[in-house]
Amino acid sequence: MKFETKQAEKTYYEQQASFEDFIDWYKKQEQPEYEKPSLTVDIVLMSYNREEDQLKLLLIKRKAHPYRHSWALPGGFVNPNESTSESVLRETKEETNVDITKGNIEQLHTFSQPGRDPRGWVVTVSYLAFIGEEPLIAGDDAKEVGWFNVNRHGDKLHLTKKETEIILDLTTSESSGKDTLAFDHKQLILKAFNRTFNKMYHEPQVLLLLGENFTITEARKVFAKFLGVDYKTIDHSNFKKAMLGYFEEVGERPVGIGRPSKIYRLKTEIINGR
Repeated sequence: MKFETKQAEKTYYEQQASFEDFIDWYKKQEQPEYEKPSLTVDIVLMSYNREEDQLKLLLIKRKAHPYRHSWALPGGFVNPNESTSESVLRETKEETNVDITKGNIEQLHTFSQPGRDPRGWVVTVSYLAFIGEEPLIAGDDAKEVGWFNVNRHGDKLHLTKKETEIILDLTTSESSGKDTLAFDHKQLILKAFNRTFNKMYHEPQVLLLLGENFTITEARKVFAKFLGVDYKTIDHSNFKKAMLGYFEEVGERPVGIGRPSKIYRLKTEIINGR
């Protein structure tokens, strides 16, 4: 077919031709060439150990360059045949042996700061998940994998595992201590912690750390970890009154001497609100 102008040709193929003919024509056009970034995913995976009353964060020790032997969040490159959510589930399983589902994860933020990866232009989509503590097996790009204790002291977040200690400042985003994180993963962790802290009183999905059900005292203990206080300073009655609209009662649990404690779970709409 012949056209009087390039615009007439463009209009015909975009508005009148079949889809197959349009695609064939489109691929033959001169298109501007742009540099393309690589796409990765990373996940901030938190758990809570009831026996230890301890908030935890999952990190891997990288066994290859860049940042060889540094601790990092689980993650990796997205394959062409998968979404970022599918990729983060796969990478988590491959690197840590932890199984999570799409129902566990919440998209956190897209980090695209130039120079964030020494290999080139790499954009990462980060995710956040709350699960129970699970056994770990290092694999793929991980030399070692472990649950780090997470403790807040004022505006400092201390990540510790045996002799390893990473200290992050919640206000300045600076990292101190003898150990550091790979890439810009300190930013990802602080983003996840601050988001959880800022919304836990009106979107308390963080209580998924406790599994399917919990007592009010257990919920106070989890909140206290993000506040950086002793849970006893959180008034039981006031906390219950403030949060009860997000909970539903499911039974009772013996707690030793005295009356059993009532057990609650998050309402379905709160869980699905992720």
